[in-house]
Amino acid sequence: MLTPKFQLTVSLFAYGLLLYVWLLLPDTYYVPTATMHMPAVLWFIHLIILYIHEAGHVLFAPFGETMYILGGSIMQVLVPFVWILTAWHERSRLVPVALFFTGLSMVDISIYMKDAATRILPLLGGKNSHHDWWTVLYRRDALDWGEPLGEFFFFAGMLAALAGLGWGIFVSVQAYRETQ
Repeated sequence: MLTPKFQLTVSLFAYGLLLYVWLLLPDTYYVPTATMHMPAVLWFIHLIILYIHEAGHVLFAPFGETMYILGGSIMQVLVPFVWILTAWHERSRLVPVALFFTGLSMVDISIYMKDAATRILPLLGGKNSHHDWWTVLYRRDALDWGEPLGEFFFFAGMLAALAGLGWGIFVSVQAYRETQ
């Protein structure tokens, strides 16, 4: 059996890694660029989110074209949010981690929203592929909403991720103190 001190050490180390990821986000995800240079840890996380995003298009396709287009962004926030609900229902200590990843997914979407007007981000299908947020906002004559919508999602996601970090550290320390 693991000692409480070891469990706290591992938990705080893990939250330290998540803090490192959180600190990388403003530099990597705030301004859309054609190259999308990012540290390996963010590439790894982004690729997981990307698979969830693409699965969302498939899962939401039966609900019409608009839901097909938005399904990717919806799914990439919905999956970690369902993780929050499941962890909460099970009274798991992973609720803060799920909240962190929900916020991270919101930040990931934000750069895509901000890119709607310029369309400079590299997309999976290359230059001929469809840009979800450009399509949705253009059809509603609302391309100028991409930037403020992206700003909202960026800061809301950063705040949610930070709340997950703080809450997780608090829960870890509290669990350790209960064993003393």
